[in-house]
Amino acid sequence: MARVGVVGAGFMGTMHSQVYSLLPDAKLVGVADIRKDKAEELAHRFNCSAYSDPEELLKIPEVDAIDICLPTFLHAEWMIKAAQAGKDVICEKPIALKIKDAERMVKTAEKHKVIFMVAQTIRFWPEYVRLKEIYDKKELGQLVSLHLTRLSPLPVWGWENWIIDVRKSGSALFDLHIHDADYLLFLLGKPESVYTWGRKVAGGYYHVLTSYQYPKLMVTAEGGWDFPDTFPFRMSFVANFEKGTVEYNSLSPKPFAIYTAGKSEFPQLEVVVPQGVAAGGNISTLVGYYQELKYFVDCVRDRREPTVVTPEDAKNSLALVYKELESAEKGKEIIL
Repeated sequence: MARVGVVGAGFMGTMHSQVYSLLPDAKLVGVADIRKDKAEELAHRFNCSAYSDPEELLKIPEVDAIDICLPTFLHAEWMIKAAQAGKDVICEKPIALKIKDAERMVKTAEKHKVIFMVAQTIRFWPEYVRLKEIYDKKELGQLVSLHLTRLSPLPVWGWENWIIDVRKSGSALFDLHIHDADYLLFLLGKPESVYTWGRKVAGGYYHVLTSYQYPKLMVTAEGGWDFPDTFPFRMSFVANFEKGTVEYNSLSPKPFAIYTAGKSEFPQLEVVVPQGVAAGGNISTLVGYYQELKYFVDCVRDRREPTVVTPEDAKNSLALVYKELESAEKGKEIIL
């Protein structure tokens, strides 16, 4: 059993709290937020304690792990405090806004011998997991090309609009697009170079398109949140192999498809999620988060370091996005 405290009662804090209520090996002990009403709302919903000061949560001996769902600019401060308190930590992505802070976080976890994982949730999303299996096992031969997309209306739902403040989130390049940059590292490893084009608004990139140089591969990723509020969020990919094509589109009635010569398949990917629990929303939206947090809880319970996503992986993803930022700013290809 992993006893967890959630710091941050916003959108992600709510999502993560829902998942802990579903996990048989987890217990949500408390929720902390400087907005006491938000913490109390979640605490009442999931039958735990509410705190207006996260420091109080860190002092509870019964808490094994801290889940940091705070704005990005606060990740380093609170991850380090949690690790120094001897708590295992899962922290929302990106790991931090600055590489030097990410390095401090990794070193602090090592020094205090705590489990540390960053919530790069796409590594656990069923369709992306299946694509990696197809790629690794060469089920459709060699990969020829890959395009990943993540598009969203402007995220104005965050506390004091922190998400669209480049100083606090890094803008869409760091907050949204990093999902796909991280997945590319997971799937293909480090590219040889990047070339990024982008649309800059209020000092940050609201929309980017990056071409990644891999041997014998065409790879691109597009991410943006400069769409109207009526535009539905979507994530998708098209992976073209020698013997077929794999496609995912979150908006499609049949979101996952495998196309081969003379045959179209639309497999439903099986993910075991407990039923009959009032999760407070569409359970299908929880699947990737469920898989991710279940993995973290299992690591805490079994006292083993995460391998699907390591702290070093999260730091490397941040470093890759910084190379994309450099490319967009300089208007040229950047060799890695």
